[in-house]
Amino acid sequence: MRLAAASLFASLAVAQPLTAELGEGSFGIVKTNGAIWASGVTLGDVVRVDPATGRIVGRTHVGARILGLASSKNAVWAVDNFAGAAVRIDATTGKVAGRYRVGSAPYAIAFGFGSAWVSNSGSGTVSRIGGGTVTTIHVGTEPNGLAVYGGSVWVTDHTDGKLIRIDPRTNAVTGSVKLTGADWVTGAAGSLWVSQETNVVAQVDPVRLKVRRTIPAPKNPLGSAVVGDRLWVACIDGNAVAEIDLARGRVAKRFLAGPGPIGVAADGSHAWVASYSATGLVRY
Repeated sequence: MRLAAASLFASLAVAQPLTAELGEGSFGIVKTNGAIWASGVTLGDVVRVDPATGRIVGRTHVGARILGLASSKNAVWAVDNFAGAAVRIDATTGKVAGRYRVGSAPYAIAFGFGSAWVSNSGSGTVSRIGGGTVTTIHVGTEPNGLAVYGGSVWVTDHTDGKLIRIDPRTNAVTGSVKLTGADWVTGAAGSLWVSQETNVVAQVDPVRLKVRRTIPAPKNPLGSAVVGDRLWVACIDGNAVAEIDLARGRVAKRFLAGPGPIGVAADGSHAWVASYSATGLVRY
């Protein structure tokens, strides 16, 4: 569904009660250890924000172009897209605590089963970081989004148009489902919710590996997060956010969210939205 005209959203625009000015565009965003963390795509840093005030309370220089973020106990994980590295940041001190060589052009990162998992969009692999070692898993052509859900690791392949399942016990690929333009993925409410660059979000059964339904969304849906009973989806080319009712599997609300929204992090009843094109994070 193409929603190029801003007037289509005019009646659905919402207030922007709090903005954190980063001074650069952002990509990944997570909440952990009482702070919002966002990856900087131009200055090569990870920015820490006070969620109550929107004030920047720290910056950690990581590399050249930082994309995906994930959190684990007392740590934030970031991928350096240019350097082909994953970096662990101490979430208490904000200092770099580890750096690991992964594949080419890493994109997203997730944490689960005692490991950090990195999709390497340039080398067709997923890197598993655990116990100080890096294991390489070959999955396809252009791995993008990652999620840990339901006892498995899930990764999309944008070029091959697939959602792929990895068994963390064996590191083996155990199945896939075709999804054209598959990108980011979130697990929630017994399903996997996959953003497709065909302007839809697919709801996938993780056991049967079947598409339950496809949900029209504003142009180019990408990052998503669960806020309450809804999945918030940032739609980068539609300059909008869609809220999907998880129980009904349909868009309950959509609104303009400024230029280039790309990532979402839940913060209680609020959501923070990162923007690839603008320089601020916005809390809704």
